[in-house]
Amino acid sequence: MRCRTVAGTRNHSRGVARVFSFVGLAAALFLAPAFPAGEAPGGKVIRRIGVVSLYNPRLMYLKLQPLADWLSEATGEHWELALSTSYEQAVDRLCSGEIDLAYLGPFTYVIAHARCGAEPLVHLRTGGKDTFESWILVREDSGVRDLPGLRGHRVAFGSPLSTSSYLVPRRMLEEAGLRPGADVSCGFYGHHERAARAVLLGEADAAGVRDTIGARFIGRGLRLLARSRPIPNFPFVVPRDTPEELKRRWLAVLVDLPGRDARARAAMAGWDVELRDGFAPANDAFYDPVRRIVREVFGRVDLRDPLPLPPCERRRP
Repeated sequence: MRCRTVAGTRNHSRGVARVFSFVGLAAALFLAPAFPAGEAPGGKVIRRIGVVSLYNPRLMYLKLQPLADWLSEATGEHWELALSTSYEQAVDRLCSGEIDLAYLGPFTYVIAHARCGAEPLVHLRTGGKDTFESWILVREDSGVRDLPGLRGHRVAFGSPLSTSSYLVPRRMLEEAGLRPGADVSCGFYGHHERAARAVLLGEADAAGVRDTIGARFIGRGLRLLARSRPIPNFPFVVPRDTPEELKRRWLAVLVDLPGRDARARAAMAGWDVELRDGFAPANDAFYDPVRRIVREVFGRVDLRDPLPLPPCERRRP
């Protein structure tokens, strides 16, 4: 994967301005389901959306709860969020059948597919695109002007299983001749935001993040150093044994209904920027470019096993 260095980009971030209840936030933070497994009051079937810990729990709740509410209305089932404390836990919960639909990163998906045959149902179309980018950010006052200039500096990553906050930024650094843990020191900060804030606070000199998160920091203390080539967008994933009838029904709600129903489109327009442009049907081959990056970074590893990681410091999430 090649990357291109840029001097800057315009600030197009929007602040989150949603009001949420204490009860809803507590449910997200403590991962407690609203009802026991089985049926919700009124006889509705309970469905759970597993959520990988891309950002802090409060932000993940704000991003995904409108989708859960909309699915509940559109399907007649009761959908609730099941936030995970780590990427690894999200994979475990999906593979164990504890959740019905999982919002995963592309790298996390290919691991889940290797471990238990999980399948992508749909992928995001953020900004009307089937792809997104990974950005490497530095402070606005940094003297570093290109990726080779990071030699001897410290880089902040998110989770070791993050596509845009570890896998792709690591490949970008390696293509610039920099080995994390050798030519640059590094730390895993758990979330994209924490990695970016580590740069703002002077704990690191650069950070890898997803483009939509990076946009929130551009012009607010950070600038864009380099961006990746396009990456297949985030999938919503189902367990391998999900009945075909259920998959068809959920596809109809997520893909077909917004295309023909103005009320559905209006509801989605108020969602988070990553979700509001809707979904497209997904298939496993769509994520082959991610597998290629995995091979370039790790070699021909078995994704069912723990990955060999560089000696990066693990920071508490």
